[in-house]
Amino acid sequence: MNPLSTFKYIKSNMRKTLPILISMLVGVFLIYLFSLITKSTSEMVNITQTNFFNKYTTVYSNNEEALPQNLLDRVSLDSNVTYVLPYKPVDGYLSYTAAFGGISISILNLQGEDIPKLLESLSLNLIQGVLPKKNAEEVIIHKRYALQNKLKVGDYIGSEVSLTYGLKGKYKISGIVDGPTMINIINEEKEKGTKDKILKQAILIRVKDIKNKDLINYLTKNAPKNIVITDYDSIYKQMIDMLSILDTLAVSLTGCIILVLCISLGNLNYISFLNRKYEFGVLSAIGYKKTSLYFKLWKENSYVCLIGYVAGIIVTTIIAVILNIAVFEPNGKLIPIWSASGVLTALCIPIFVSFLSLIAPVKELRRTDPLDIIGGSI
Repeated sequence: MNPLSTFKYIKSNMRKTLPILISMLVGVFLIYLFSLITKSTSEMVNITQTNFFNKYTTVYSNNEEALPQNLLDRVSLDSNVTYVLPYKPVDGYLSYTAAFGGISISILNLQGEDIPKLLESLSLNLIQGVLPKKNAEEVIIHKRYALQNKLKVGDYIGSEVSLTYGLKGKYKISGIVDGPTMINIINEEKEKGTKDKILKQAILIRVKDIKNKDLINYLTKNAPKNIVITDYDSIYKQMIDMLSILDTLAVSLTGCIILVLCISLGNLNYISFLNRKYEFGVLSAIGYKKTSLYFKLWKENSYVCLIGYVAGIIVTTIIAVILNIAVFEPNGKLIPIWSASGVLTALCIPIFVSFLSLIAPVKELRRTDPLDIIGGSI
């Protein structure tokens, strides 16, 4: 038998290595699950906010004053603009709760002929019902929102139905859309006015390249204080600010878990080494160098940690899949089952623990005299 065979040692000493493996599995599970929660929050913001502003920039007046004509002329002449859609800001919102956390969904009041163009640009498909008719107090909603609130075509939403809705009034659901962007659309034009008049209050600018900032810079510099401009960068910055808090928590949680595991597994490794002290004394006596024995200890420990790491990733993924099928998807929610950044973050645990938890055993091995151990056992 090869005394330095790592796999044979792990296989024949499962009772000794199992506590280390389980501890590593639990630690990795916690870190990787938290990373999936963070990614779920990021995807929630993407589907409700950034995916829309990846295609459109909104410009509107927050009072009765119209958009300045020089701004409208600049928009119409800009080569980075595909087209401009007029819309009316809606006083209200609908709340969407994802797997972990919630956010508000925008409601757009568009003219009937512009709704198909907007849906196509956002890769949204009408999967049930029809588009809202003009002044019929109808609304189209996203499939996820419908599943979450157990809504179907023909149901009513709004503050007159329930105070839980942030949308004022009472609207009949005329259709349900599905796709990568969550948005709600109504078609109300109760005030008399031409399309040109509406254009002077609020516009959606379909941009070709969001990296081209010439138009945004001009609008920001020349717009009066009553003009509100929202583009991809402003929304993305808000998302980064929000997610940075979760990133800080992830680093803190990872550090705490590493510290706890280093202390607990260090004690386990030390006790395990004391039980194997005679074995290492014999190996040292027959010619194995201390450096080889140090490496043997680290190799055994790192393999157990690595197995626990892989098991933790697999267990977390399986749990995420089960939760999606049984709980989240039927309710219009979703938790991601893969996070590359989460895998790398969780990898810090076995790397640090495999080294730091061996400090005490290595110190004990360094001062071990093989002759004393062998002589004492005779």
